[in-house]
Amino acid sequence: MDFAFDSDSLDREFPSRRTSIQFNHAAVCPLPARSARALSDYAMRLSLRGGLDYSAWIREADEVRRLAALLIGAGPSVGGARSIAIVPNTTWGLNLVASGLDWKLGDVVVTTATEFPANLSPWIALERRGVIVRRIPTRDGAFTAAEVATACDERTRLVAISAVSFHTGFAAPLTAIGSFCRRGGILFGLDAIQAVGAIPMDVVASSVDFLSADGHKWMLGPEGCGILFTTPELRERLTPPPGWTNLARAHPLDYSVPDVPLYVSDATRFEVGALPTPGVYALAESLRLILEIGLDRIGRQIAETLAPLDAGLPRLGFSPIRFDGTLRSGILAARPPAGKNAWFFSKRLMDEAIVISAREGLLRFSPHVGNDAHESERILEALARLV
Repeated sequence: MDFAFDSDSLDREFPSRRTSIQFNHAAVCPLPARSARALSDYAMRLSLRGGLDYSAWIREADEVRRLAALLIGAGPSVGGARSIAIVPNTTWGLNLVASGLDWKLGDVVVTTATEFPANLSPWIALERRGVIVRRIPTRDGAFTAAEVATACDERTRLVAISAVSFHTGFAAPLTAIGSFCRRGGILFGLDAIQAVGAIPMDVVASSVDFLSADGHKWMLGPEGCGILFTTPELRERLTPPPGWTNLARAHPLDYSVPDVPLYVSDATRFEVGALPTPGVYALAESLRLILEIGLDRIGRQIAETLAPLDAGLPRLGFSPIRFDGTLRSGILAARPPAGKNAWFFSKRLMDEAIVISAREGLLRFSPHVGNDAHESERILEALARLV
């Protein structure tokens, strides 16, 4: 069934449109109506039935893994749904890799100088173990695959970058970087929270070894429920975190722990205990919605929504940051007029129930499939009054 993009349909599926303009999906998204219902229904069933629906919780978690695998292109060659672990947030997933690898003195991690802390702190923490972190410079978040390759040498163990830059929306050349890493035997990992759900992702085609992303941005889910993708080859090299739900047991009710614990082999070996089940139910509905609409259609809707801003902001003295020849992400960033502060505009717009962000001195607009060009025109009108 085709998704309807008329105003009434958008208002029903994205009720936040009735009260505000939400151009802040690069921070925290408003839940779609169906996801909010799933969250509410779960809470009511839990109130009435307690743990009687535990087996249904397990099935819904499997559904999130399946849907997420479809969304990022994790096909059978990398384990499909069993390549996905449910994690509390992006940082948690990246830390599982950082803490799970057997690092050696002098190993090198290559990343960029403008990473969000989630994809920097886990690697910086390894410096106390003698790991070297190289940060390549960027131009408004942009860099080339050649610059990544130049920063690598025979000691490079890992390249870890953001699929989309958090402050400017630059979409990294993943396939070229992944090919280089695969040829050189270097692990390739992504902080993909600003990408999954907004732009097409293919972890197989891009030779990605791991990908971590929370659901509360472009996947249209709640905070505290995200995904970690890993290849079978990487999982064999990672020491899993100690837990109990990730133990390999002969029977589900066998709670004994051997002196040398054995862990399951698929990605659920990184799920150490109870899952964020409320978030699982909401995220499952959001992922179904994204896959129902399709990423190509989502991309067109985002581009059509951003087009009036891209054209109109310069007339108000703002300078949009553009990246020629790269994939259009969901983020449009703009420098404010000379002498003006991005935080001033974001706070004043918030007073008018227009939600955007100020990041790194830039005004950041990040609409999703539930937004439209009419809302962009209203933002331009509000900015014109402030300028």
